[in-house]
Amino acid sequence: MKNLLLLFGLFFFTVVCCTHKEQISKEAHLSEINDWHEKQMASLKSETGWLNLIGLYWLDEGIQSFGSGETMDLRLDNIDFPEEIGMFELKEGKVFFLPAVDGVISSSGELKSKTMIFDADDQISEALTYESLNWTIIKRSDAFGVRLRDHEADAVRTFEGVEQFPIDIRWRLIADFVPYQPVKQIPITNVIGQTSLNSSPGYLQFEWEGKLYKIDALGNENDEELFLIFADETSGGETYGGGRYMYVKSADNQGKIILDFNKAYNPPCVYTPHATCPLPPRQNILDLPIAAGHKNYGDH
Repeated sequence: MKNLLLLFGLFFFTVVCCTHKEQISKEAHLSEINDWHEKQMASLKSETGWLNLIGLYWLDEGIQSFGSGETMDLRLDNIDFPEEIGMFELKEGKVFFLPAVDGVISSSGELKSKTMIFDADDQISEALTYESLNWTIIKRSDAFGVRLRDHEADAVRTFEGVEQFPIDIRWRLIADFVPYQPVKQIPITNVIGQTSLNSSPGYLQFEWEGKLYKIDALGNENDEELFLIFADETSGGETYGGGRYMYVKSADNQGKIILDFNKAYNPPCVYTPHATCPLPPRQNILDLPIAAGHKNYGDH
């Protein structure tokens, strides 16, 4: 009898504990989403945010000049900067930069000669700056690009925030996580037409108004968070046509995930034409309007 009571007590404690963990008051939820939104806005305006991204130049094998001059291979559309800032060289998967002006700075100081700034095999990725400009090399499939930022870009100075749907605790759902055995490889296509395989450890299943929906999650089995790319019936209208993104904490020991669509946010392509956003896979296009999270911004 004592053992039975002990087992019942442990069961009761587990249920109360987990239920308490999943519940939240409207006031606490409102505060949580407002705090999340403020951090999102601050991130967009930060030096690594998407608002200051002013260029994406794809490199060809060989040497390409860079600057504001009309004859430059990679032309910067701002005559306030020198006609030639320097030259990029792509050679067998490595990228070098040779400055043509003083003041090009790397993490180790001012560049005076040709320097390797990117090598994926040796995990070299060097950011360079010149006045308010900052650039890094990105690799997408077998393509190499120069991602250019201007920390004094007009888009940063004029940014007043992103409109969001009214915060609604009804869109904070408890989803079931259903693992794939083995992990599934899902093709994801980005806005420039490149397709790559991404690991999906499983899908989230949730109910809305009596109907079940599924979203394939991206990530690895042991990740603390999973990444969601989805579209819904608001996409292309109140929200961006290329879908929205979310991060969720991985499943608890009962296979449950808190899925709060109030934290759905816009892909970088909403804020700049120079991003390479992944698009939702077909199975993540949901036939319901999710009136929660961030709305569209600008002309995208």
